[in-house]
Amino acid sequence: MMRAEIHGTGPALVLVPGLAASRHFFDTTVADLGRDHRVVTVDLPGHGDAPAPAQPPTLSDCAAALHEVVEGLGSDDVTLLGWSLGATVAWTYLETFGTRRVRRLISVEQTPWLLADDGWPYAAFGSLDRAGATALLGDVRGDCGAFAENLVRGSFAVDGPAPDAALVADLVRQARGADAGAVAGLLSDVLAQDWRDRVTALRLPTLLVHGRRSAVYPPEVGNWLAKAMPDARVEFLDHSGHLCFLEEPEAFGAAVRGFLTSEEKQS
Repeated sequence: MMRAEIHGTGPALVLVPGLAASRHFFDTTVADLGRDHRVVTVDLPGHGDAPAPAQPPTLSDCAAALHEVVEGLGSDDVTLLGWSLGATVAWTYLETFGTRRVRRLISVEQTPWLLADDGWPYAAFGSLDRAGATALLGDVRGDCGAFAENLVRGSFAVDGPAPDAALVADLVRQARGADAGAVAGLLSDVLAQDWRDRVTALRLPTLLVHGRRSAVYPPEVGNWLAKAMPDARVEFLDHSGHLCFLEEPEAFGAAVRGFLTSEEKQS
């Protein structure tokens, strides 16, 4: 269910992409971090080169597939890096399988609860409600390609410079290739998952990375998560939106490498 590729040598770092994204969204990150880490990139079910399953996948399905990848590395010193929905996949992995293999977590641009109910200020797009969530799922089922393209184009920094046209076109091409049933299944599941209490049980060294100009999740959710998670710290990238690893690749790489270096010395 999950396609994986391994790049470089050194401590294992597994990168998990978000909704409608393929592992190639991380190519720039791989080129950087692969210089001194064994970087593993994966495709979620029905995304990239991974085949679509017979039934719409769930976050638990993704976590189980990720577990197979991690077990196959033969290492007890793995770092998981999940971006957007990929972060929730990483959280689900840790909740289900624990930290026997995984020693560190890097959670990039994700909120623990996507809906703006009960006064929760850190919903998707800042104000996504249940009616909006139903409409989003309708968009996926009606025209998944258009939904995926809009998601990509809306992921760049608010009031930032225009992104490189060739980069946008490549990301859109990849996102449009995602299977509609897989995208709908994972979106439906993540919309139902409330992690606000559950993240407090993720007791491992954690780096949170958020773009200060993100239109997908309010950046301040990074501070909320840093307080809620027992061993977490947050890094904000000032000129980034949701795609911070592409918008500020050097700053992103420096933040990740600094965290890994400090934590690996303590291992």
